[in-house]
Amino acid sequence: MLVDAHGPAGAGEAWRLFTTPELWPTWAPQISSVEASDTVLTTGTTGRVHGPAGLSVDFTVTHVDHAERSWSWQVGRGPVEVGMDHHVLPAPDGCRAVLRVPGRSAAVAQPYRVPAALALRRLVAGSPGGGDGDPVEEVGTFDFAFTPSYAVAGRAFGITPRTTTVEVGPEWLFVRYGPWRLVTPRSNLASAEVTGGFSWVKTAGPPHLSLSDRGISMTTNGDRALCLSFHEPVPSIDPTASIAHPGATLSVADPEGLAAALGLGA
Repeated sequence: MLVDAHGPAGAGEAWRLFTTPELWPTWAPQISSVEASDTVLTTGTTGRVHGPAGLSVDFTVTHVDHAERSWSWQVGRGPVEVGMDHHVLPAPDGCRAVLRVPGRSAAVAQPYRVPAALALRRLVAGSPGGGDGDPVEEVGTFDFAFTPSYAVAGRAFGITPRTTTVEVGPEWLFVRYGPWRLVTPRSNLASAEVTGGFSWVKTAGPPHLSLSDRGISMTTNGDRALCLSFHEPVPSIDPTASIAHPGATLSVADPEGLAAALGLGA
């Protein structure tokens, strides 16, 4: 499961709110108060989150990377324990906040999708340019190239020029393809190759899964695209994140430019 929100807050500002437990109630309406062993999250932080109607849940932070703006935790205990990953990505005109629930936990966490989306939208709704004084971080954007036949096939699935983009930040690659998302650290990118000559039947419309290697294709034309390979497979195509992809094919208008922005030869 992946939930994301884009807003005008600076990435540094959103990250501060994300990693300061006493501030969680200011942007997450489902949280009334928090007990935590540290004022700022670090690997090993433990605590308890209090919600409505006396509901409370214990948590342990398992990973924090302040440079990458990424942190993970385990929430709950026993059979209802859920792991969650959280990221803040600089983006055009602000930042993106991302919540990912990997593996088997994704099915259990599906009811949390709506309150999580609301909380993330509030998290990134800060002051434009970042209230923390951090410098603006450059993010490269790449449009998908649509041919008419692919545009018709994609429209039924919410895939249009307005709902598709590839963003390359200092640490992250973010892909929006209609309702689908692919998010991975740039350090996870292994190689890039310009490719093309796709069958319309096999690639038009929603993302397609390769039956041979489980790679994902997000293609809006059959002529040219950039094929990326990952060191570790990345989920994208299904909402439970049970399928992970060793690579992704993205039919951006400038495949060579995307490869260069990622620091990969094509």
